[in-house]
Amino acid sequence: MYDVGMGPVEMLGVLGLPEDLIDEVRTMLAGSAQDLENGNVKPISQGVFGGSDAGGLLGHHSSVAQQHVADAVLQMAAGLRGYRDNIAGFVDDLGDTDASSAVALNSLATSTSCVAVPDFASTSSCTLPTSTTAGD
Repeated sequence: MYDVGMGPVEMLGVLGLPEDLIDEVRTMLAGSAQDLENGNVKPISQGVFGGSDAGGLLGHHSSVAQQHVADAVLQMAAGLRGYRDNIAGFVDDLGDTDASSAVALNSLATSTSCVAVPDFASTSSCTLPTSTTAGD
């Protein structure tokens, strides 16, 4: 059950995502991206397919195909980094949502306690929220 005073770390626990797991996944994604970049496809040595025209043509086509693979590997590394950053954004957004929800829920609790008494005259401590900001 949700508690108004619950922070983002506690909320991750409710979601089944402990903070150390989030950090571990982010570290793994960054490491995998680095490994992809460091171990990217190496250039084909010239003349590896022989000195004939056919060997030269095969070497050219292999180099073009290899460049496409190298570009795809770099895109994959960038995607892993983007995913890592999105996980950090998720944690930040969760904290922001938690804070704004707490404000809204506290305002609702205050308002409810004011109208739950038999009549408005019986309590002098009620002050209803006056903010027009969304979520308050």
